[in-house]
Parts: sequence; C-alpha cells; structure tokens
Amino acid sequence: MGQPDLCDPAWPRYLPDLALPPYRHLPGQTPHPHTHPLGHRFSLVGPELRLTDENWPTHRAYLAGVDLYNRAFWWEAHEAWEGPWRVSAPECRRHLQGLVQLAAALIKWHQGNQRGMEKLARSSRALLEVVAAEHPHHLGMDLASLLERVGAFFSAPPAPENTNANQLPLLRLGFGNV
Repeated sequence: MGQPDLCDPAWPRYLPDLALPPYRHLPGQTPHPHTHPLGHRFSLVGPELRLTDENWPTHRAYLAGVDLYNRAFWWEAHEAWEGPWRVSAPECRRHLQGLVQLAAALIKWHQGNQRGMEKLARSSRALLEVVAAEHPHHLGMDLASLLERVGAFFSAPPAPENTNANQLPLLRLGFGNV
C-alpha cells in the first residue's frame, strides 16, 4: 500500500506557514521519522503548551495537528497533538485523545487492518461523545457534525484506492462562531 494521496488542496490550512513533511509515515512501511536514519525528522519543536478553550485559535501544535490530519499525515498529526495532550486539562485531553485515535484509525484503514481500524474508531467516538455531551462545540469543532461524519465513514469504509478526500471525516474549525 502506497502513500495516502487523500487531500483536497482547496481545503483550508489553519497554519499556512507550516512546512509539511516530505512523506507520510505509515508504521511498518516507511522509515520511522525519528529513529530511522532516513526518517523525515518532522516535529514541532517548542515548549508543551496547555490547550484550552481560550487559546485553541492560536495554539500552534493543535492547529498543526489539524492541518496534518486533513492532509493525510495522520501519524504526524498524532505527534503534534501528543505534547498538548500531556499537559492539558482532562476535557481537552479527551478531545485530543479522540482525535489521536481517529488519526490512528485512518492509518489502520489505509493499511487494510479492519480490526485495528474498528477498535480505534470506536474508542475515538467514545471519547469525543463524552466531550460533545458537555460541549457540542469544543476547541473550534462542531463535535456533533464530526461524530456524524466519523460514524458514516467507519460504518461502511470505502476501499482506500476508491476514496477521495471529501469522503474522509475531515476536521473543520470555526473561528468566532463556534
């Protein structure tokens, strides 16, 4: 299975100055970004900053993760969100963990690992549903809409080779009204 080519170049970038890695890491298929000599070494260097309801519109790691995810850099998105996940309050941690597991589910889907995809998709949904029950709009996301798109995609996932970016549960951020 090759590199996922599942991004819509017209989809908005939330951090347009972010240089994207030269390849998408797929565990077991591409050089590990940090431990392999040929790894792309992509990372967001900087202090781990708590993600909050107030700072998400300017939180570089959060926005970078969304951009990476939306361009099928699912492993790299998980890496971007890991730092804030470690230091944020429980509700933001659940939100980030739900996104991390969603990204991991898409990696498993792309690699044809049905069981792993289903397990990760379920756990992602469960985490995001907990957050959505209290805050339907959280960290710039309409979680009800995201959960609908996640459910629709994973209930009958198309074959990766027959998929376009608009079929994926992409992440949309609303500034000001969400």
